[in-house]
Amino acid sequence: MTDRKPTGLVLCGGDSRRMGTDKGLLSTEGKLWVEERIQTLSSFTNRCLISIRSEQKASYSKVLLERKLVEDSFSNIGPISGILSAHNRYPDDDFLVLACDMPSSDSWVFSELLKVYQTKSEIESYFCKLEGMIEPFPAIYTSRLLNEVSKRRMESDFNVSPKNILEKSNGIAIEVPKDHSNAFLNLNTLSDLSAAGL
Repeated sequence: MTDRKPTGLVLCGGDSRRMGTDKGLLSTEGKLWVEERIQTLSSFTNRCLISIRSEQKASYSKVLLERKLVEDSFSNIGPISGILSAHNRYPDDDFLVLACDMPSSDSWVFSELLKVYQTKSEIESYFCKLEGMIEPFPAIYTSRLLNEVSKRRMESDFNVSPKNILEKSNGIAIEVPKDHSNAFLNLNTLSDLSAAGL
């Protein structure tokens, strides 16, 4: 086992259409969601970056160190845009990726991902399965995997969804018990916030 850690990456570059406002800049009990996600990742990573669209830079620069921000270099390819943009800037880094609208700080899931990452260094990806279904976040996407995705993303038959990329990779899946299912909760709408009591 090694003590290596990946780089944390919080995805904040979505349009937030269903929520109606930038999800990363929402707050719970006075703390911004993006800051909460950074805190969640901090124990399991060597540093943390924030993926944003260029038009979000002014807003995020007011609350975060600009050096932590990585602007999307691609458009119309979904969440992989933020991951590939971070890879282009830091091509040797492996990324533990978390979406800004995932409020769980379930340390078991992150600890299991890190444990496998530190013991199986030859693998391309490390992710979770819940009831047999791949969960694209949180997951570790290695530089080796992202190099391959970068080469293939323009191929007409290549599916750039994170789930597909993980499924087709030489990866390790952690089977997650049902009592940890909340680790994969997404808050996408105002009704989601109400249901979660936020």
